[in-house]
Amino acid sequence: MTNNIFKAKTGVFALIGMLVLAACSDKEDMPMAGGGNDGSDFSVVLRGMPAAPAGAPSATGQDALSVFQFGPEGLFSKKVINSYDPEEINLVKGNTRALYCVSGIDIEAAEETTEAEFALTTLTTEEGASTAPLFLSAYTPVEASQMNCELTMKRGVARIDLDARDADMDITSIIVEDAPASTYVFAGESPIETVTTVYTHEYAEAPTGVEKGVFMIFESSKEVHVSVHGTVEGREITVPAVIETAERNKVYTLRVYDKNATVKAGFTMTDWEDGDTFNGAPDTSRGLTIDPAASVFPEGVTVDYLNNIVEIPDTGVKGMKIAFNSEMRVDIDTICYYGERVTIDSIESKYVKFSAEKAYNTDKGVISKFNVDIEPQLKGRPDYEMKMYVKKTVMNTSYDCVTIRVAQSRFQIATVELAGITWMAFNATSPDADEQIYVEEGKTVEDMYVDDWVRCTGGLFQFGRKYRYVPHQSYNPCNDLGGQKQDIPWVHESHMPCPEGYHVATIQEWRRLFPEGTRLEDGTSFTAANGETINVEIVRLPGDVVTPTKVNGVCRYVKLTSQETGNCLILPLAGYKGDKSTAASSNYGRDMVFWGNDNQGCPGGYARAMRFMFNWGNACNAEVFQFQMEAFAAVRAVKNK
Repeated sequence: MTNNIFKAKTGVFALIGMLVLAACSDKEDMPMAGGGNDGSDFSVVLRGMPAAPAGAPSATGQDALSVFQFGPEGLFSKKVINSYDPEEINLVKGNTRALYCVSGIDIEAAEETTEAEFALTTLTTEEGASTAPLFLSAYTPVEASQMNCELTMKRGVARIDLDARDADMDITSIIVEDAPASTYVFAGESPIETVTTVYTHEYAEAPTGVEKGVFMIFESSKEVHVSVHGTVEGREITVPAVIETAERNKVYTLRVYDKNATVKAGFTMTDWEDGDTFNGAPDTSRGLTIDPAASVFPEGVTVDYLNNIVEIPDTGVKGMKIAFNSEMRVDIDTICYYGERVTIDSIESKYVKFSAEKAYNTDKGVISKFNVDIEPQLKGRPDYEMKMYVKKTVMNTSYDCVTIRVAQSRFQIATVELAGITWMAFNATSPDADEQIYVEEGKTVEDMYVDDWVRCTGGLFQFGRKYRYVPHQSYNPCNDLGGQKQDIPWVHESHMPCPEGYHVATIQEWRRLFPEGTRLEDGTSFTAANGETINVEIVRLPGDVVTPTKVNGVCRYVKLTSQETGNCLILPLAGYKGDKSTAASSNYGRDMVFWGNDNQGCPGGYARAMRFMFNWGNACNAEVFQFQMEAFAAVRAVKNK
């Protein structure tokens, strides 16, 4: 099949959809030599032609329908019908033995053209084109006694769509390589693949939705290679994808998505349905969407069915079922997790469980259902999300996804911004987010100190270690609490007494709040390093410290309030403990000492700390001093930038 004598003139028209409407010819038959005319009527029912665009009464030029009649001696009639949607065409039967119809391109054929020659008419992409031309064609043999027939017009190209809804890259261009440069107008036994071409589509703005008809390509039995070019956080990347074989009248959707933190791309193939449009607008209705009727969403769960987004409250969910209704079974391809503590807390194995139920048939399709159970959020846990990528069972790559978002815990670590630094509102207790001090519902931070001062003091720590000593429990700590070698400087997670995202306040940070020479006195104010004016109040709560172990002391705290912002930071006078071998009292309410995170300028065995020696009074200087590393002091954490 190498005869390329008859070339088609290319043209692209807008395919709006399938209509089967009545229409008639507005041109007479153009008889040619080599055929007879017995005068009998020959009726052709034609399906699959596009409907007329709004305001367009008829098709013209290349968009018109060309009908070629062949008899035993060759072409004897060509009829041009200037209508977008002819349902029935009346022809003169003559000696018709074969009928060929074309729309979207002009075909020139000489009077002496034989059917064998015409069947090999080829269409070639114009040099420099960014896509192949879109056209429709149909062919049918006609028996001698046959007085009517039916043809369905089929598109002679494959269509490439883009689904960028889950693309984590900013797409700048898409390049198609190894696409055949020519094709037979009428489907032959094999595609023409001797010469290939390259198509390029560039984007001024990165696409974020579904774009139909990005490319048209001719059929191919060989691989067609596609590359997606773009950037991720400013870094240029290229993502490859392959169409193994390109078939006429098929749609290949190029889906770009993030899978296990790697940007990937893959194709899914579907029939080119009549009625499709491709105007570049996002279209979420064509993908796999959650079926509301078959799904089960417990109270508190909200669902965006249009965008496949499921919102879960911080209380978690049990018995949730996410279902899909499709022409075939739907499988989970993969599940990706996103969030600040996803890797650390191993959400997949500890807090989330997926399982699939057996798919079943209904009169409306196949129902595929997935069980999802999510444990309640622990205190302090931030929000996170999962993307459940799903695909029809016969496909190699995911077809669509469901985003499941879990709300953050309603109990979040309380912070205060003062002197340009974000401080935790309470002293450190543990690196475990669930063991922090949280503000109870209906209370303020100060309410917490007033109602439960002892608990709000947190704990005391040896320098460079994360194991807490709790004075009011009255036990004898050891010189090496927790058996950890001290971390100098105090920055590594393995030794950090602060929750994730926070660090031990440095001496430099303490000095930003309390510049050198700062004096704290009840009823006065001082100026922080950033120029903020801070009011000082020494608060003495009624009564004495009461613990089961009879640790003595009083409940006092320093309240620091910014005149500019009104923000308030409270520092409890939790004392300190220099004696490492007895359960001596830490003198609750007398003084307070906070560790820094280094031992710069200190002799061996000592580190730097921030000391406030009130000695039961209402005034003292904020001073940096050298404290023995195996002594015990409080830790106030600062949020990482």
